Formats: sequence, C-alpha cells, structure tokens
Amino acid sequence: MGIMLVAAGVAAAADTPSPGASPAVVEVPDGVAYTGVIQNKTKYEVSIPSENSDATVIIPAHGWIEYTIWTHQANVTAYHNGEPFYCLKLAAHPDQYSYMCSKYDFMAEIVKPEAAAGKYKPMKKRKRRVKKQSSV
Repeated sequence: MGIMLVAAGVAAAADTPSPGASPAVVEVPDGVAYTGVIQNKTKYEVSIPSENSDATVIIPAHGWIEYTIWTHQANVTAYHNGEPFYCLKLAAHPDQYSYMCSKYDFMAEIVKPEAAAGKYKPMKKRKRRVKKQSSV
C-alpha cells in the first residue's frame, strides 16, 4: 500500500526506498520464489515436504537438492523413516550464496543430530581365545 503523489506530470511512490538506502533496510517480499540448496551430510536418506504441493522431496545420503520456498523465512522438518529427524530454519537473502557456479537465495545443511545426553551404549564384552593344550 503506497501513496502515489502526482504533481505536474511527475509521479513518485512514497514507499520506495531512496537510491542511497542501504540494502539492510530493503525488505524481502513474500510471494516470490526463493531457490536454495539443502545439503544432506548424513548417511541417511531423508525426505522433506514440498512447499507448493502435497509431494515429498527425497534427499539422498551425502547429496543435495535445489529447494524452493515462497516466503522469505520458513521452517522445514526433515524426516527419516517417517520420524522427524532434523529441523531447518531457512531465511532467504537473494543471490547471496554461490554453489556449483550458480547463485542461490539460501543454503542449509542437514547434519547428524547430536546424541542424547542420557543415552549410553555399553561396549560388548570381549571373548578371549583359549589356547588348546596338546595331549602328549
């Protein structure tokens, strides 16, 4: 919603930033497709829901995909075998990230989640070899 000023054939929008405004002041609009890269650095195949359909996108182990979001910030949950595996907080910054000779709006990594503090897996008890004695 901008106010349009028209005076003597000159039109100017009141809500457009001035040419000297810093890029941090300019807002990132919603409703625009932001494309980024999500890297899976785990040994598991994970899946994430697609933002524009009811489909599921599968990211292979140690692989990456291009992913599109339609808002400048999004929370995405990665699943492994139907269980929540990792939470991603995506924030778009247009053309700020270079990857594979292309510019992307965001970049995220799925890494192995930290082990829970209370879970301890004891080591297996080793069996010792017993030498057979020769009968003389």
